[in-house]
Amino acid sequence: MGYLLWFSIVIIVFVWMHYFTALTWRQKWITLLLLSLIIANAVLYNIMKDLESKHINEMQLKYTNGETLRCNGINVDNKSFGYSVGTQSFIGNKNSRYPNQIFSASECK
Repeated sequence: MGYLLWFSIVIIVFVWMHYFTALTWRQKWITLLLLSLIIANAVLYNIMKDLESKHINEMQLKYTNGETLRCNGINVDNKSFGYSVGTQSFIGNKNSRYPNQIFSASECK
């Protein structure tokens, strides 16, 4: 739904430029193209962040359910690693094979 809002804003800006400015057609199209590229980049950024967030939530759920994750070639489980919600990372427990080693949840599979 947000995409329709941005599309309507682009149309409104284009209509405004058409009737209320002294820009040439070429300048108007360049402005429209730049505005569209900015909006497209914002949309792509949001889509990528949503996918990353879903991946992190999936890794957290697997970790919570006791499954073993693979992070940079090391098996991460809830016995050897703790999960830091604030940094969304796994931190090795003191009495494990990987004390104080940190892995971001986004780099795990």
